Amino acid sequence: MSRNILIVDDEEDVQAIAKLGLEMGAGWHVLTASSGKEALHVAANLQPDVILLDMMMPDMDGRATLKQLKANPVTKKIPVILLTAKVQ
Repeated sequence: MSRNILIVDDEEDVQAIAKLGLEMGAGWHVLTASSGKEALHVAANLQPDVILLDMMMPDMDGRATLKQLKANPVTKKIPVILLTAKVQ
């Protein structure tokens, strides 16, 4: 049985690379969202097994998205992996 992962990132190339790797390397079914608002909708309606969430997005960043995911009884138990490409 294939597991579902939701990739949330505002950069299409990051989505594409992650999607390719997860589909080919692990056999996951990949859902995508380009914003926090879209992620909230997809997560509530499609109930992925896990969410890969970018921390740095315009409008609603990863922290705000995570807060709303955890506040919603429908999505609060979905595990979330946070990521960022920021170098410090």
